[in-house]
Amino acid sequence: MAKDPFDSIGTQFSFVAHNVTLTCERLNLPRVIAFRVAFSSSRLPIVITKAKGADKSNFWTSVPEGRQQEAEGVGKLIEEHLKSKDQ
Repeated sequence: MAKDPFDSIGTQFSFVAHNVTLTCERLNLPRVIAFRVAFSSSRLPIVITKAKGADKSNFWTSVPEGRQQEAEGVGKLIEEHLKSKDQ
């Protein structure tokens, strides 16, 4: 069984992507993977969560909705960062 990269993180971590520092805080919500992400650039913070679509596929979305494309990109960056830490 593959190791879930979200199980090994603390409540807060930072990393750099595209010359911007992302500071991620894992939110303590039951049965949900969610992060509040602040950026070192002028971009506003975003709250993202991993959701399951009608076709059972997982995707990242913003809370509240409205920054979907950004949530998808930030979520993928977080996943890549966490997976690279486990190697």
